[in-house]
Amino acid sequence: MLNKKIIMCYGKTNYTPGRYLEDGLRAIGVTVELYTRTIDFAKIDLSDCAAVLFVESPSKPAIKVHNIDMAGVPKLFWVHHGENRITTNMTLAKKYDVDVVLMAHSLHLSKKFAVPTRFFPFAMAKDIFNVTTELKNRNIDIAIVGSNDSEIYQNRSIATKKLKKVFGDNYNLSMNSRVYLQQLAKKYGDSKIVFNHSANGIKSLNMRLFEGMGCGALVISDYVPPMEEMFIDKKHYICFKNHDELIDKVDYYLNHLDEAQEIATAGYEHLLNHHTYEHRAQELLSIIEEFNGS
Repeated sequence: MLNKKIIMCYGKTNYTPGRYLEDGLRAIGVTVELYTRTIDFAKIDLSDCAAVLFVESPSKPAIKVHNIDMAGVPKLFWVHHGENRITTNMTLAKKYDVDVVLMAHSLHLSKKFAVPTRFFPFAMAKDIFNVTTELKNRNIDIAIVGSNDSEIYQNRSIATKKLKKVFGDNYNLSMNSRVYLQQLAKKYGDSKIVFNHSANGIKSLNMRLFEGMGCGALVISDYVPPMEEMFIDKKHYICFKNHDELIDKVDYYLNHLDEAQEIATAGYEHLLNHHTYEHRAQELLSIIEEFNGS
């Protein structure tokens, strides 16, 4: 790619995927010009710019865009949510006049957008979620960080209660709803098993998979499409079909830490070799080249 400058437009926080991707782009030598509130394409020199990347940032106000018709480079929009934000993201994709929507998951919603879509999942933020401590030396047996409050997390709440009932007396469990960045990495890095459960009716390939695996834990998760395009069950992680199977598999691997360690290590190495944000940055450049006709 001749022009290695990308304009990124998103509400930046320390723990947003946009920030991780921005770091990944800079790490491979791409110049990133950042706009976090407003962008006016009539006032920007795009002669050395390869593309404009908008990133979904629900915790911040949407970027105010002016003179989008003057942005004569490929425009991309990376979305991180599924059904719960599809209407908003459809509106933003139209507002940003994007050429392609990058979808972190929920590919069944692709047809909702009027432009092409690409699968562009989350990845390992290796500067934060990167732990190699052996499982036998970790203090937490089962961990999950995530909300159980609303109705869409009812199944997760039920599973969490079952885990507490079965394992709470004899094992160390850690189940929190609000932990971020280094504190989250520290928790997962001290956990043998990281439990993942998607929301009711919203099957999302969420960040917990990459955070837990990156921290070297054994990730036990329900199935979320298209996991099979990235991970292999029983090689990189463990998949459960129902809550009874979840209990059985947690029990088995807590009592077979050597097998748990083998899978956890394979998952960690798989991320490091194929699914870091530097890898995503390279994938982004390939998509941009495609739309630039290179």
